[in-house]
Amino acid sequence: MYKKMFRNSKAISPIFATLILIAIAVIAGVVVYMFTSGTLATMTAGGTAGTEKVAVQGVTLSQSTGITVYAQSTNNMAVTITSIAIKNTNGDIVWTGAPTAGAIASGGAIAALTNSTTVTGIVAGTPYSVTIVSTKGGSFVSSGIVAGT
Repeated sequence: MYKKMFRNSKAISPIFATLILIAIAVIAGVVVYMFTSGTLATMTAGGTAGTEKVAVQGVTLSQSTGITVYAQSTNNMAVTITSIAIKNTNGDIVWTGAPTAGAIASGGAIAALTNSTTVTGIVAGTPYSVTIVSTKGGSFVSSGIVAGT
């Protein structure tokens, strides 16, 4: 009697089993991709991925008068800037300092981040880039600028 029962039992087809395993692998891959790209973290409000967005609109750089960075928050979030770094074309930091007032208000207003100390290590007429760093660790880079006198 037991032999007859096991002889008549049917299993799932190997083709359907393979399709189910492929579907499980694809779903797991999508979940891993969403988690590592930050999409899942922002959907569940568990992470800070992409919360700070700042655009560097312009830079005035002079060895004698210091540096002024004009920055704008591009989302509805206020951002506090802790440091300004000037980098040469090789990406080496030439000068770094803190702005005297480092607050960028939300709502799209352009803020002037200044440091009026003498900027040493730059050469007039040489191209540089400026990176500003926020308290949350965001790093925002300007386009290429040329230093004045």
